[in-house]
Amino acid sequence: MNPIAIFAATRRELQAVRRGLATDRDATVDGVRCRIGQLGDRTYWLIQTGVGPIAADAVARKVLQAQPMSLVISTGFACALVPAQVGDLIIGTAVSSVQGERTWTMKHDRVLCDGSVRAGLLIVAQGAGLVARVGTVVSSGTIVWQAEEKRRLRGLTDATGLDMESAALAAVAMERGLPMAIVRTVSDLADEDLPLDFNLFLRPTGWIKGMQALIGHPSSFAGLNRLRRQSRVAGDRLAEWFQCYVETDSESFRSSG
Repeated sequence: MNPIAIFAATRRELQAVRRGLATDRDATVDGVRCRIGQLGDRTYWLIQTGVGPIAADAVARKVLQAQPMSLVISTGFACALVPAQVGDLIIGTAVSSVQGERTWTMKHDRVLCDGSVRAGLLIVAQGAGLVARVGTVVSSGTIVWQAEEKRRLRGLTDATGLDMESAALAAVAMERGLPMAIVRTVSDLADEDLPLDFNLFLRPTGWIKGMQALIGHPSSFAGLNRLRRQSRVAGDRLAEWFQCYVETDSESFRSSG
């Protein structure tokens, strides 16, 4: 059986997955480092994409072109656009991308997540005792850091969750005829601002501007501590879910065999 490809944007997100899904070897595919784990007869490839749709698209294309896979999973943290608690799961039914700011528009790139896979993800969530919010996900090319913008996106899209990479990953999966799934944990909420505009850090020489913005607003440090705590909770829940997922996946595979 072909492996499952699990994509996460950042090292922190990937580390959370690895706490629930142990890896024992590495492979390099066209310059992309992949961590590989196995439980029973199932193999899992964990791949860090980097932040944003461009990075996700580039990494996914390299890996999926070189290595046959049976399923693509987009994972990591997400913003909840519906009432939720930090650490809740967001399980996607479909994903689209949005562009702009203040005058957001939706692109015509909707991709459905695999229904049978989604049912299995929900069973895993129930087994792990985790709350799951099921619905569509939207991906933005920028970090949406203000509550006002989150509310605008909710009104436009009626989406459950917001991230940056899932739409790009879904597009590559669809091109290759692979089923797609999204399972993320909530790290920030619809009614709260992030401590500062993290987009500054994604631009050339952005670290300087980002640090200047941080120093110029000392109150941002309290917000950063809050976000760090929330990310820790999101990471713990993600690790719990993946631990349950690989155990359930392995058991179902043995039963079918």
